[in-house]
Amino acid sequence: MTKENTPIRCLVVDDEMHARQAICRQIERHCPDFHVVQTASSAVEAFQLVNELTPDVVFLDVQMPHETGLQLLDRFKERNFYVVFCTTYHEYAVEALRRRAFDYLLKPVDQDDLIACAKKIIHKLRIEKEPSPQQPPGGKRIELITSGQRFFVRHSEILYVEASGSYSTFYLSSGRRITVSKNLKRIEVMLQDSIFCRVHNSFLVRLASVQSFSHRNGTLHLTNGKDVPIAVRKKEHVRKRLIQLMIDVNGDAGMPLAAESETPLI
Repeated sequence: MTKENTPIRCLVVDDEMHARQAICRQIERHCPDFHVVQTASSAVEAFQLVNELTPDVVFLDVQMPHETGLQLLDRFKERNFYVVFCTTYHEYAVEALRRRAFDYLLKPVDQDDLIACAKKIIHKLRIEKEPSPQQPPGGKRIELITSGQRFFVRHSEILYVEASGSYSTFYLSSGRRITVSKNLKRIEVMLQDSIFCRVHNSFLVRLASVQSFSHRNGTLHLTNGKDVPIAVRKKEHVRKRLIQLMIDVNGDAGMPLAAESETPLI
């Protein structure tokens, strides 16, 4: 969607002028690889500008007069741009993700959330430009070295990783545990895969191993019976990732996380 060494072209859509100006300022200050090519104050204007300017990313409000951001997306039979919703209303997260939104930021947009979103977009665009490497049979693998032994573990075998200081323990679907002398931050870099999610300072979880999500207790119940805590500041991010997983697996069936105290995933 963008050529090498050219800015990532953005369209900002919001019916409130101060909100448009705010997100434009943040993009200019904190996202040097991004360039706002135009802004729009309505869904009708945005539809025209998307077709004229072909932006790479659209930062889109949900609630607008006459036509919402969700209705705007429904007008596109095919999309060749990423959508980042910027809204005050968290209850639209499920509908946004059903429409394949790339991210969902709550206003006022947090600087760190915007930077993290920008990094993910840059990474995604880079992957799209690179030829897909041929994966070994059984999918991606990680090499784990411990006590002179080497283990080659498929990503799909990992249930979760638990950190303890400078050590991390891998819990596998077979019941095996493998402890390596690497902190969780390094493990997270090694496992650069969308099937994993850092849910806590001490836990990295493979999303497909989650059996249920307890809002009340702030925990994930895994398929091996383990309850993993979710950091308070990561709850919304984890919730969105799990919603997206269910949409990818089940299509438009979705997952009504907002109303349940504990939501089963399988």
